[in-house]
Amino acid sequence: MKKNGFTLIELLVTFVILGIVTAIAVPGFSRWLPGYRLKSASRDVFSNFQLAKMTAVRSRCNCTISFNLAIGATTYDYVVYEDSDNDLEYDAGENVVTKVLFSERYEGISFDTSQGGGDGLTFANNDNGLPSIAFIPTGFTRSNSGGFGAGTVFLANSKGTSTKVVISSVGNIRIE
Repeated sequence: MKKNGFTLIELLVTFVILGIVTAIAVPGFSRWLPGYRLKSASRDVFSNFQLAKMTAVRSRCNCTISFNLAIGATTYDYVVYEDSDNDLEYDAGENVVTKVLFSERYEGISFDTSQGGGDGLTFANNDNGLPSIAFIPTGFTRSNSGGFGAGTVFLANSKGTSTKVVISSVGNIRIE
């Protein structure tokens, strides 16, 4: 007589083996995850800076990145927007290209407040006191004073590892 299925012993052995494999894999995964999130957040900042630069060139209008900007009831880590009046300040009606909250996208990632004067940023402030930088239609940067802008975003994860995204005064963007 042929029986179909598994015996109780076979099922128990299978579950014990799966439990052991899971117990070994989970701690390794949790050590790897903060570093992965930090790299992803850095690449996202880099990509959004590139997007701001391309938007400025394409639209022939300054495209500004402002940090710690409140829109409505939410304060975003940074906002990229087309700055139609070229003042490096977000005004109602200006086209928002993207807005980012690290807490929504990258758990455990924040500005590295041990760098950049305590806020994790080295950009000059706009007239509203917010760190900001703009890309002009030529792809170069501009600060609030009207000169070339440059600065760095310092990011850190929950394990204390940090990275930085740098914009040079001529608009080159790199991750270090």
